Amino acid sequence: MKKIIISCLLMLGAAFFLSAETIRENVFQEAITAFEARDYQTSLEKFITLENEGIKNADLFYNIGNCFFRLDQRGPAILYYKKAMKLDSRHQAAKRNLEYVLSFTQDKLMTEEPDLLSALWQKIISSLSLDFLAVIIFILILGLILVINIMIWSYRGRDKSVPVFITTLLLVFMAVAIFFTSIKWQQYSAEDEGVLLAASAIGYSGPSEDYTRVFTIHEGVVFEIERSEEEWSLIKLPNGLGGWIRKDAYALVTL
Repeated sequence: MKKIIISCLLMLGAAFFLSAETIRENVFQEAITAFEARDYQTSLEKFITLENEGIKNADLFYNIGNCFFRLDQRGPAILYYKKAMKLDSRHQAAKRNLEYVLSFTQDKLMTEEPDLLSALWQKIISSLSLDFLAVIIFILILGLILVINIMIWSYRGRDKSVPVFITTLLLVFMAVAIFFTSIKWQQYSAEDEGVLLAASAIGYSGPSEDYTRVFTIHEGVVFEIERSEEEWSLIKLPNGLGGWIRKDAYALVTL
């Protein structure tokens, strides 16, 4: 009897999961259909519904960004393209659209071009993903286990220089993979990047409007957040200039 009850509960759970997944797929398709019909507000609302259910998907964030751009809300569009790339740095469509929208921002000349080495490093990092690195580390671990077992059982009393060399090579590759994984994880979990959503914001030399005005920035600017105090955050702009702006003027690029 217990087995029958457990089986029924498992079947009900599976049916509920499949039903919920079907509903999500239908909502996603309805959002796509609304977007194609140029009903961007309806499309956005449906995509946001999926996000509110806790779905984290680069394509979902990319589509939300597209809706915001079509609704002429560049700040939120940039925010969601950044979210898509934070989740999947190899998402080329999000990267292209991000660069395109940034070209329309009022402060686009504020960004400084990286030098050759920095650009190459960024390209290498963006070409990797956490999923890819996890697979590589898993394969390397299996390779190590295999080589060590071969060395133990097949090289008894024999010269072990070849398997030792292979083991050392695998360990070096694993160290490199772990190094890049730590960098990607830091980028994934970091909460130090913000996008200005307000039409404009004034940067002050301190966390109050009583301080000296340092700069004025406009919607869509991406910046680094150095620290926060109550209602204010100290930010660093792409050109290196720093100042304090109100927290309610921007949103964090978080997942």
